[in-house]
Amino acid sequence: MTNIGSLSIVSSDRKRSQEVAAYFEHARYRVALLDGSPGTVATMRSDPPDVVLILPPEGSPGWVEAVVDSLRNAPETARVGIAVTVSDTDLAGQKPNRVDDVLPTGMDADAMVFRLQPLFRLATMERETRLRAEGTAAMPLARTVPRNGAKALYFSLDAEVTLPADFLGDDAVWESANSIAEAEALVTGPGLFDIIVIDVPLARLDEIIGFCRDMRDNPRLFNLPFLVRVPGADQGMARALYRVGVNRVIAHADDEALIETEARSLIALQNRRSDVREALRRTLTEATGHPRQAVYTEGFLTAYLERRLDLAHAHDRALSVVHLHLPEAASLREEAGAAACEVLSEQLARWLSRLIRVEDLAARLSDSDFIVVLPDTLPSEAQFVMNRIAGVLTFTDFAVPEVYRPVKIWPLVGVAGIEADDHAAGILSRARANLS
Repeated sequence: MTNIGSLSIVSSDRKRSQEVAAYFEHARYRVALLDGSPGTVATMRSDPPDVVLILPPEGSPGWVEAVVDSLRNAPETARVGIAVTVSDTDLAGQKPNRVDDVLPTGMDADAMVFRLQPLFRLATMERETRLRAEGTAAMPLARTVPRNGAKALYFSLDAEVTLPADFLGDDAVWESANSIAEAEALVTGPGLFDIIVIDVPLARLDEIIGFCRDMRDNPRLFNLPFLVRVPGADQGMARALYRVGVNRVIAHADDEALIETEARSLIALQNRRSDVREALRRTLTEATGHPRQAVYTEGFLTAYLERRLDLAHAHDRALSVVHLHLPEAASLREEAGAAACEVLSEQLARWLSRLIRVEDLAARLSDSDFIVVLPDTLPSEAQFVMNRIAGVLTFTDFAVPEVYRPVKIWPLVGVAGIEADDHAAGILSRARANLS
């Protein structure tokens, strides 16, 4: 079965491992079960997973540390995302620098799938960086150095519960909002936040679910961490929040130490994403693409896509390719000339590069044709993402010099998923044939 990521579950409890694995497999992840013996890390070195989930046995101090040290000290697994479960009483005070996520032992397996999605996407981003850097002068990735001075947005819909302004330390930039409308204006504005922290009473939970869903529909906010505290929330409520893209859900009313721990963990993950994003941008040069437009050339696309297809075949990974055709760009050439057509095409390239995820690759074939490669993505999801992007472009008026009217476009979208023995020419041809 084509998968969208790989997970290794390390636990001596086979029954619990199988229970958790079933949920991840249903979500299209490939899962390996390991018992935590000394050979565990050696098993992972030959085919490193995207994420390692450690389910430690009770009453075994040092067991988790030994597994984590073995993973971090092996070059092949040094950058693998690591999540570990601990008892609720031990959550506060956990340090995020050795592991990437700390989960409460009692978290249900369905919620774990949503909780760990950011780590899987981070693995995709890092793999993309290595693939795009091949044959370029781009610098390799290094382990992220923790930073200070996070920029956080906090808003509360609960008059009885607030967090102090120095919650994340004196060096943090702490902005507050008192309503969903105010928070939405700040989040979607020109500034960038490292984390959004929300306090909400149970009676207003539906409002926050709607807010978080709307924010996730904005491609620019796809990776923005959300931490929501809902005193008294049960697992079903937490699961509903995870399903709309919330990263952490806390059901305790007064555990500020736990909230700080979870917030700092998310900020550390966001810092790591920022480093990978910068590394990806360094692969876009005059030799590989059009840096001002943030899209790659057709020549770079073809060579990269062959490598990406080889990797997808080797690991039975999902991969989707989208052809975006913009007939109005060619029409504008006839109406206003080549210069006007070029201006519109460059605008479209910049818009497209801002609307796709950072790990997705956009290439320009001509003034009216673009390709988007979506790694570890099923065709159904790619179709949904690109239809949304096409909708944004359709409802945008473009201004072109010497054209005395708003320029409108109606994109055509063609999606193709990977098939057995695919090559770049074949999947590109199918995507073009599926234009509609």
